[in-house]
Parts: sequence; structure tokens; C-alpha cells
Amino acid sequence: MRILIAGFVMISCWVTCMHGEPAMKLFDGKLGFDAQVWGTARFYRFTSVGVSSNDARFERTTALAGLTGRVSSVASIRAFFDIGRYWGGSALDMYVDLAWQNGFGLRIGQFLLPLGFDYMTDYVRQPLVNNSLLQSYAKANGGRDIGATGSWQNGRFSVTTAVINGAGANADDNDARKDVCARFTAKPFGALDAVVALRGYYGWPGWSDTAWSSVAAEARFRSGSLELQAEIQNHSGDDGRNNAAYLQAAWGLGLFEPAARFDLVLPRGRRSEWMLTAGLNLRPIPEHLRVMLDCSYRRNYQDNWSVLAFMLRVQAWL
Repeated sequence: MRILIAGFVMISCWVTCMHGEPAMKLFDGKLGFDAQVWGTARFYRFTSVGVSSNDARFERTTALAGLTGRVSSVASIRAFFDIGRYWGGSALDMYVDLAWQNGFGLRIGQFLLPLGFDYMTDYVRQPLVNNSLLQSYAKANGGRDIGATGSWQNGRFSVTTAVINGAGANADDNDARKDVCARFTAKPFGALDAVVALRGYYGWPGWSDTAWSSVAAEARFRSGSLELQAEIQNHSGDDGRNNAAYLQAAWGLGLFEPAARFDLVLPRGRRSEWMLTAGLNLRPIPEHLRVMLDCSYRRNYQDNWSVLAFMLRVQAWL
């Protein structure tokens, strides 16, 4: 059954890409279908204490499919699955969404948390394959969770606050406490396409009584086809404390999109870790198909190891 569904999604992506059509809308626009499929090949050279080893592999093909249903002018429902996995752990999003015209919103179910540009940018909009050292410190147990989130937004400001279990997606609550996450964004310059954000997270991962927290400041600036993005983050948890930051740039040049990123992690009482990534994206069908070529180098001074990686990804979406 999973093979048949995956085949249907891949064929749908191919047909849509060839005709340049938007995601499918059914039942007079009340039900929308979207999908994205990609395959990735990686070559690694791992070096530890002067000894090197190589590894080349094709990763599991990722096939994501979503349904969005419009219940009324205020209410909608969303189900989003990774159909390449077994059904028991494949759900990504499953929620009821309420959005009023005055800018207030309420979401209940399993959803992506407001954990910053890295998490909140759609997979097909991320300019690099190997894109972040900071994500694992923003929240334990991944960027999705079960709970409720309230939001308010207007043309220049937005506020989002979530109360969640903290155990991660598709998981039962692992303690009696609840985790909280909040994010504030602003567009301070009316004439410029610039966004600044502050966010925080506090909770318990379940395997430890040590609280997990992160606080971050973010900024993104766009001018034409050039996009710059940066973040500074402070983290504390059972894995220690650290400060971390990244700077990322991407420039769309028609068929080509070069991109680069630098991540730096400074643990308290330990030596640093950093990663430099450069990539070139080819976009034969800019809104539906791209080929991503990346090279990254990651260095960990504390444990004296490094990884050189070359990555190829072919990605198509509705």
C-alpha cells in the first residue's frame, strides 16, 4: 500500500512539474493536496585523531504528502505525512486551525513549533542540504510536538505562544510538566523586506530532570533575489550550556542559486565546533524542480574529529 501511494505522489509531482500547475484543489477548493519528493546521495570523509574513513550512500527517499481542508471561513484542518516511513511514525502535522480576520489564531494538535527560520522554512525553500548545527539545541525531541498554540499578527508584528507536551511528534507525554515556546517578529523598516525575531523555549525533555531552554535573536533581509539570514542562540540543558550563531546567504540568479552558510557553536567549558557549507542549486523549473549540489566541512575541536561531505539532492514538489 505504501509503495502504491508513494508511486502516485511521485507521478503527480512529475506531471505537475511538466505542466507548471499549482497544488491540486478538490471539492470546489475546499480540499487541497500538496506533495514533495526528494532523493539524496552523500559522500563522507570522516577523520578522527588522524585516522580517516570514507562512506558513500543513497539516503532513504523522502516523500511528503499533505491534505488541507477548509471547514469554514475560520476553521481548517491539516494532515501532513512522510509516506516513505511506516505509518505508525509517519505523521508530521495533524491539527485543527482557527484563524480570525482580526489576526488572532488558535491551533490544536501536532504541529511545527515557532523555533526560528531554520525550522519554519519549508524544505523546498531551504537553500542548502546540510544546513544547521543550531537546530538540535533549539528544542529536544525535534521541532514538532503536540499541544496548542495561540497567535496574533498584523502587517508588521506577530506573536506566537505554544504550550506542548515536549515529548516530540507522535509520542505520548513523558512527564506531568508542560513545555512552552514563544516567538515575536517585527518588520521594523517599512520600505525594506527585513524581519527581526526574538524567541524562547523552556521545558523538560523527559529523560532528565534538568530543564532545557533556548533563547535566540534572528534576522532576515531580502533585496531582489538576494537573501541574508542570521541567528544568535543561547542554550542550556542536560548536555551543558553553549552560545551559537550562524550566517547564511543565498542569491537567485535565474537557473542558478548559489548559497553559503557558516555555523559556530561555543560550549561553556569545552572547545568549539563549526561548519562551513557552500552549495549551488540548479532550478530548471523554479517553482517545482531543483537539483542541489552541496559541500560542507564540519570541525569539532573538543573531540578532535572532522567531516568533509559532498551531497547531491534532486527535489520536486507540487
